[in-house]
Formats: sequence, C-alpha cells, structure tokens
Amino acid sequence: MKTKYRRRRALAAVLAVVALAALAGLVWLLVLLVRGIGSLGTPDMRAPKDVKAVVLAEDWSSYFSTARTTEEQQAYLESTLDEAAALGANTVLLSGRVDGDPAQVLFRVKGKDLAVSTAAAVTGNDRFLSKFDPVKHLMKQAKERDMQVALIATDDSGQPLTQGGALPQWLEKAAKDYKLALYGLDEASAAAVSAAKAEAEALAAETGEETEPRSTLVTYVDMTEDGKAPALLRKDGDAALLAAAWQLQEGNGMVLGRLGSLLADGDDAAVALRFAGGEALPDVLAKEVPRTLSIISPDPAVTLYSENVYLIGTSDPDQPLSVNGTPVERTGDMGVWGLLVPLNMGANDITAVQGENTVTITVTRSTYSGGGSGAARPDGSVAAAPGQKLRITEPLASLLTDYTNSDSIQMTAYEGAVATVKKSVSFVRSGRRTYAYQLENGGYILAKDCELLDSSTPDAAFTGAGRTTEGNMEVFTLTGSGTPLYTHTWEGNELTLTFLSASFTGEMPADLGFGGATVTVEPTGEGGFSLHFVFNDADPLWGYHVRYTEDGTSQILLKHQPKRSDAETGPLTGVTVMLDPGHGGTDMGAVGSPSEDIPQEKDLNLAEALAAKYRLEQLGATVLMTRSDDTFPSLGDRVKMLNDAAPDFFISVHHNSTLLDKDADELVGTECYWFYTEGKPLAQALVDRVTDATGRQARGVFYNYFYVTRSNICPAVLLETGFVSSPTEYQSCAGDLGLWAEGGAIAQAVLDCVPD
Repeated sequence: MKTKYRRRRALAAVLAVVALAALAGLVWLLVLLVRGIGSLGTPDMRAPKDVKAVVLAEDWSSYFSTARTTEEQQAYLESTLDEAAALGANTVLLSGRVDGDPAQVLFRVKGKDLAVSTAAAVTGNDRFLSKFDPVKHLMKQAKERDMQVALIATDDSGQPLTQGGALPQWLEKAAKDYKLALYGLDEASAAAVSAAKAEAEALAAETGEETEPRSTLVTYVDMTEDGKAPALLRKDGDAALLAAAWQLQEGNGMVLGRLGSLLADGDDAAVALRFAGGEALPDVLAKEVPRTLSIISPDPAVTLYSENVYLIGTSDPDQPLSVNGTPVERTGDMGVWGLLVPLNMGANDITAVQGENTVTITVTRSTYSGGGSGAARPDGSVAAAPGQKLRITEPLASLLTDYTNSDSIQMTAYEGAVATVKKSVSFVRSGRRTYAYQLENGGYILAKDCELLDSSTPDAAFTGAGRTTEGNMEVFTLTGSGTPLYTHTWEGNELTLTFLSASFTGEMPADLGFGGATVTVEPTGEGGFSLHFVFNDADPLWGYHVRYTEDGTSQILLKHQPKRSDAETGPLTGVTVMLDPGHGGTDMGAVGSPSEDIPQEKDLNLAEALAAKYRLEQLGATVLMTRSDDTFPSLGDRVKMLNDAAPDFFISVHHNSTLLDKDADELVGTECYWFYTEGKPLAQALVDRVTDATGRQARGVFYNYFYVTRSNICPAVLLETGFVSSPTEYQSCAGDLGLWAEGGAIAQAVLDCVPD
C-alpha cells in the first residue's frame, strides 16, 4: 500500500509541475502578446524597387529625450511617416540614437557590454503587461503605408561609419533583432565628408565664424549585403545633382534629404522626385573626349606675344604625362590636361610624352609691331538734314548718350522704328569716318544701324487702340499708321511709353485686361505722346514690348505675371521658357576650347540646353529653343525669335574662357549677365542653383549689354556656366553628371523665379 500511495503522490507532483509550467507558459505568452515583443511582433521590412528615402536625424530623435506618453510617441511616429510620404518618400532612415549621457537609443536592446540603454522617455511608460517599442511601432505603421524603415550606420558619437568599419555592438544587435537593412558610407563618400568637414573647420579658424560643412554627394552601401553595388545617394539641398546622380548610377535609390529641412521647404524634394521620374536620360552630348595624347591649344599657326602660354591637351588619365620633361598633374577622369609654360622670343618647341607616344608643336613668340598712319577713310554714311527721318535697320540698335562710347546705352531701339534727326555728328570709329544722328530726346543713333528716309516721310498718327489677348499677353493695336521710336521707364507698378514724332488723338480701351490697371495719354513737348500705365500688386506687369507690324502700324504687348500651377503636369505648367544655346555651326565658341575632335563650347551649350529642356518639361514648362542642332542663328535671328515668341523667361546658355597667358585652372566659376533690372533675380537664381549643384565658384551677377539680354518682354539673361579654358572645369562641364546637374539647376532657378 505504501508503494501505491507513493506512486500516486509522485504522479500528482508531476501533474502539478506540468500544470504550473503550462500556466507559466500561458502567462508568458500573454505577456509577449500584450507587450508586442519578440519575433512575432517584428514586421518584415521589404525595400521598394526604387528607394526614395528621408533621413530621421538626431534632431528628430531628440523628441524622445523628454518624457512623453505612449500615445504622444505613437502620434509623433505616425505623423513622421505621413510627412515623409507627403514629400514622396517611401523609406525612412534612422540611426536610432538619442542625445544623452550616457548614450541612449530608441531600440529595446539587451545584452552585456552594449554601452547604451533604451531612452528613458521610452521606458518611462513601461508597465508589467505593457512595454512600448517605438521602432517596432514605426515599422508596423510603415508596413501599413507600403513604406520601409532602415538604419544608417553611425558610431557611438553619431559620426557616419564606412563600409567595413566596426559597428557598435548595440547597432549590430539592433539590426539583427529588428531585421533592418543597414546602410553605411562607401570609402569615397567618407573621404568627401571628412574633406568637407575639414574645409569648414579651416574656414572657421580663418574667419572666426562657424560654418556648416559644404554639402557633398554621398553614396550609401548596403552593409547587410556584403557591400554590393551602391544603393542610395544623398545630396542635401540640391535636387538637380541628386536626381542626375541617381539616374546615372547603377544603384536603386536616393535620399531626398533630412526630414526637418525638407518640411521647411519641400520644393527640392518635389523637384527631385519629378526629375527622377520618367524614362532613362537621353543622350545630350554627341562627342566624347578622346584619351589619345594631343596638344590642342594653342594653335601653332598663330603668333603669340605673351611671356607665357597655357597649354591644353588630351591624354590617357591613367598614365603618367610630361611636357618638356615636367610632370603634368591631371584632374578628373577624362584625361584633359593643362600646363602654363614660359615662352622665349622666336620659335619654342613643346613636346608632350606619355609612354611611347610623343607629340610636338612649335609655338612662335614675337613683339608687337607699330600701327599704320594716315587719315581715316569714310564708311559711306552721310549727314542728315535737321528734321529728316531715319529708320532702324538692325534687329536691335543702341540709342547712346555719348556717340563715341558704345557702353553709354540710353535705351534699345528695334528694327523698323522711325525717328526724326535733330543734328548729325561726324567722327572716327574703328578707323573709319562715320556719322551719328542725334534724335529729339538727345540720344544718338549710329549711321551703321539705320537708313535715312525721304524728307516727306510723315509723323506717325494714331486715333485710338483696340485690345486682343494672346495667351498671357494683352495686345493693343494702335489705330492709324506709323512705327515711331519710343523710350520707356518702368518703376514698380508704373510703366511709361513715350513715342517720338507721333500723335494720339483718340482713347485707349477702358478695360486693359489687367485687374485695376489704368492708362492715361499725355502729349509731350518733343512732338510726341506718352502712355502712362499703372498696375497693381494683385495683377502686376511681367514684361512689355512694342512690335512693329508688316503693314506699318504699331502694337503694344503687355505680359501678365506667370504663376506656379497646381496641375498634375507640374508646377511650371503654363510657363514658357526660351533657351538659347550660344554659338553653333562654324562658330565654335570660347577661345581656349579644345579642338574640333572633342566637345567645343558650342556643343556643351547645346547639350546643357537640351538637359535643361528635359528637366523644365518634367516640371511642366513649355520650352522653345533658338537652335536644337549644330546650326548658327545670327544674333538678330535670336532677338527676333525672342520678341516674336514673347516667352516668360529667356536664358542664353554659354561657357566662359580666359586668355591663355596665365594658369587657366585658376580662373573658374559661374557668372550670369543681365541688362534690364527685371532679369537680375533670374541671373542670381541661376548662379545660386548652378553653383549649388556643381560645387563651382559663384563669381556673381553683372550688368552688361549683350544683344540677347536687351529685351523687356521677359527676364532675359546670359549664363556663363563654367570655364572651358580650365581643364578641371571643362571636364565637369562635359561630363554627364555635370551636364544634368546644370540642366536641372536651370530648371530649379526658373521655378524659383515663378511667383506662387
């Protein structure tokens, strides 16, 4: 009996242990389910095909350095994803660090020697059956939104880590426990980040003012995939370079930037996404730089007079190169090189050597000879009688305050304009005797720009005007006949057009097509009349022009201000941009460009304009081109195209150069020219955007009287993107990344200048 009793007691004990174990298991399972901890609570993150990410930086995670309720933390995480998605992102990247001492993280990490702890704001709300995990909540909410959460590799101080670098134990464990992809910098990016930081520190030491490191292109590598092809690119603050780099690389994603800065100004993110959409980038530059040894500048057939000459040539960038025994340093990967060499009087043999290849040219230096002497010959022009009429024959002519100084431009006159001569002045210009004609308003027109008319030519006479609308432009056709020369002033919302040798006896239309605008007609003391327009801020004037028609009358064109569009086709829908690739055909462009075998300035101008056209059209703009191939429209043709099309913006695309008697690599950068003040903001936006996208020096914006900038119909500028006389900058201008960065920057600058 004792044995049977003992067996029953042992069985009861076993059953009790089993029951307790089962109960403990049920309780623990309940705890796991309630807490949401363990592998069952870890959502599976799958990377989208095309990753478009934003960075959740330290300033974002600082939210968790202060005590918050679980509900507040959940709302913050969910709003973060909503804001990122609104910017077009499908991925958020975070380091998981929270500022504090000792170091804190958002992860629920456990283990020995991790050197970090979960942030107090996260653990502060813990209950026995409730422990909130912000990272898992972020992952769960991301999955519901078809988004991804991934990690950025940093050390314990928050500095980015390079591929192959030792990961902090807590980060390695977090990536494994949460099953998150981990991205780190490749070696080139790490070096670029360090260089930018050192540059900022050196500048701070020099100026005494702390500056942020210059933003640089960064490549992230998937560290969980044994460092396969670059996966993500980042360039904070510039959509043009980011999109171009992403589209030209083999990787599969890009980082739009830091969420905080993007929320302050989401335009760059939106632009980057539009740029990144669509098909593969088209080829815009037909020629490539050969890697054969050559000296392409200077031309040996040209006699030089300087003490030095800057050589430009091509080579294999991977092989040593010397010129007359001097090693030549190359920059970039195209093999274009430059070297300043001294010249002796007479013949100078210059030999470039690379491996078994040798190229020699002979350059001749001479001294200036004296000029000729004798009286200036007449150019065939004649004096005009006072009161005689003249007509402008050039597409564009200058009315000068000083007839001996072409810089003294009082105003611009257009082909067909008729004016009355007050007196004639004979003088010598460019070695020839010629005439200038003073008009009623005191300005001078050169004889080369006009023709004299019969003395019986009548004054222009108008009896009224009719209004029609062409696109975003109001057109006033003056009733009567005549194409009188006019002067103009435009200040703020007031425009005055003064017509010389003309009369107006009727009335202007009561409705000008501009809300609240008015016009008054006033006679002038110079035998003419003026139209004084007053507009308002709600419907301002954008540009104007007086067009002379073939049937001998005059039209006044007044343009409405363009506005950003909310259309799905893009923010520049309804905006027209005319691009003018400089030079073309037999006009190669800037002195110092490489030989015809490789891209000339004319080729780079066209390639950049085509890239800008592509980017502008991605933003919805209508783009017109003065040339789309290797042809040469004259300056007059370009001005006529501008005035006939009346676009909202006009940009003449060029590249710069310098005289080759100094080190051309020392003169680099981007500059832009304007004539009328309405073009200055566009010029500044172009310099800002191009230099931000390319990293080139900003040389500034300047007034100048280039032919194509002298239009009031819209902001008109001439952009010098970079110096092709500099081998370093030439390679940047001729590379795919540089061209597409420039093209995107031009599109961004236009967008910057379109009012909301």
